[in-house]
Amino acid sequence: MNNNIGEDDDDLLISGARNNKKGQINLDLSNYSCNIPDITPSFDLNNFKKYILNENLNINEFQELILNCQLSSMKLRFSVWRLFLGIFKINDSLEQKINKLNQNRLDYQNLSKQYLQAETKKESKRSIRNPLLQNQQEQQKPNVWNNFFEINHLKSEIKKDVDRTHQDKQLFQSLKIKNLLSNILFIWSVKNPTISYRQGMNELAANVIEVYFTEAQGFNNLEDNDDKKQIAIFFDTKFAEEDIFQLFEQIMNAHVDMFKHTPESQKKQQLIIQNRIQKIYDQYLKIIDITLFKHLKVQDVELSVFLVRWIRCMFTREFHVEDSLKVWDAIFYDYYLTEDKQWLLLVDCIVIAMFVYVRNQILEKDDPNACLKRFLKYPPVENLAQLIQAAFSIKNVLQSANPEQALLQDQFLITFLGSRDVSKSPKIFQNVKNPEFPDENNKLLEAINLKQQDTIEVQINQAQLLLKALNQEIQYRQINQ
Repeated sequence: MNNNIGEDDDDLLISGARNNKKGQINLDLSNYSCNIPDITPSFDLNNFKKYILNENLNINEFQELILNCQLSSMKLRFSVWRLFLGIFKINDSLEQKINKLNQNRLDYQNLSKQYLQAETKKESKRSIRNPLLQNQQEQQKPNVWNNFFEINHLKSEIKKDVDRTHQDKQLFQSLKIKNLLSNILFIWSVKNPTISYRQGMNELAANVIEVYFTEAQGFNNLEDNDDKKQIAIFFDTKFAEEDIFQLFEQIMNAHVDMFKHTPESQKKQQLIIQNRIQKIYDQYLKIIDITLFKHLKVQDVELSVFLVRWIRCMFTREFHVEDSLKVWDAIFYDYYLTEDKQWLLLVDCIVIAMFVYVRNQILEKDDPNACLKRFLKYPPVENLAQLIQAAFSIKNVLQSANPEQALLQDQFLITFLGSRDVSKSPKIFQNVKNPEFPDENNKLLEAINLKQQDTIEVQINQAQLLLKALNQEIQYRQINQ
């Protein structure tokens, strides 16, 4: 199979994949089964049987692993994401899971034949019209992807981003991986023409690719036995492109609004993500940390400068790759638990937690550009588990029937960095501990408790004085009546 692409070879598909004799379009990745650069094989057969093939699995068994950022210890991240994102249902039998897997693979192969075959490209060439009219109304058709110029522009945009995706890693320097990534992005884009391709999608797909091969290579490294043969179909790298596309598409189904515009019926059309950023700022942050909200408002910090990237790419650039995968573990787990699956709500809560994490540094800055630099170059998070648990805590506050009342009941903000202005923010980090450093947790809590006790005593004294004054005023009015 020839996977090299030539500029003048009209018979090549977008990235070099060809049909085999059975009409299937697959990249030959069998040579990756033993050694893939930058990949540490990771698969646990016993856990696969216990968690993926168990029809009576209690999803809550994942909770502690998620909160402590330890899901990777199961060595099943790709398979667990399949559950979280609805590719498989927990109560599906082995036969049902295999049937769904085969159907999804067939669906992708049909899309490949429809959009990638050379015949499609040749047909589009036969219908070429005046290139000067390609963007005018009379040139438009119901299926715009028959247009030769549109297709080639899309290919060019995808290629530019693929060529610079994770080029610090040998895995993504591989032509085969670039081909695979290009195909997935191209097919998703032509399948969703109203959105097409947008920057950031390449980074989402790249994370899925890395997780897939981590698990597939781990499986392939197992010694052959009957148990391995029973589930081999789940990790057949002949279908790597199909399986990665399945998961990428499920992520996009939950996240696609962040690449859309508001309806044309609205007077002022804008990206939907702008509305979401406004909600995070004007509603969520205002509830969680009024002091930080006011400071950013006064400084007139343009949050969309960095939040578009944070949200669209789901923090792939703000954290080390492995940490970003741990963040995704939490996001997808929360998505599974959420009944109203309009979007990945925990993403918003992670944004707020990240704001709080650098709160002190931001409050010290009196220049909007200085604030932006801090957000754009986000500092390393030493204890990611605390940040994730904080995000879940923030979500609970925001989703309560009365957030303001919830904050009154949750009176103090205590973070893993030390105490904050506890009179103005909620106690979202109080019970968060780092299991790896119990001594540090104890020292931190002791120091925080001392400061907290002083603050509580001051507030109690103030409240008692106020109550006494109110009682005296009431008694005075009663006497004068």
